Amino acid sequence: MSDDIAIRVRGLVTRFGAQTVHNGLDLDVRRGEILGVVGPSGCGKSVLLREIVGLDAPTEGEITFPYFEAEDIEPRRGVMFQDGALFSTLTVLENVEAPLREHTHLSPALRAQIASLKLSMAGLDPSAHHKRPAQISGGMRKRAAVARAIALDPELLFLDEPTAGLDPISAGNFDEMTRDLARSLGLTVFLVT
Repeated sequence: MSDDIAIRVRGLVTRFGAQTVHNGLDLDVRRGEILGVVGPSGCGKSVLLREIVGLDAPTEGEITFPYFEAEDIEPRRGVMFQDGALFSTLTVLENVEAPLREHTHLSPALRAQIASLKLSMAGLDPSAHHKRPAQISGGMRKRAAVARAIALDPELLFLDEPTAGLDPISAGNFDEMTRDLARSLGLTVFLVT
């Protein structure tokens, strides 16, 4: 039924010059669903994600959020970009605090507590919280990026290539963490890989 549709894509067309990446794409993502878009490099998965989150505009078509129509969608979504996109000059904890600092009026102590909780939820050991991104592994950076994406308690979580570059065990652990977060936080997850 349509009242449980979190994301609706209709007639999406994406062109870059003469190259057509998407041609009449229709897609529904239901609330509470974990939807993975899988395909080879360069087929338009990340482009689709960027269009859904509003960073890029499609050539044609419509992207709506029926369940959220009356509300601004931006604060309701969290995004983990490819390679984490963490701020290199901030610690891991400060990276997770960044959206809290930008969008709330919480005290610094409360921001730090929330950021620490989100990092723990993403499976990052407290010993990594005060390190800079360059001082931790790629898998840890991805977990920190997820913690930042869930800092504001979104209902929609977008993950761009979340397990790229991870060994099979780390990738499996990351997938398990994603399922656990989706279940415990009631997230709708859209990921490309």
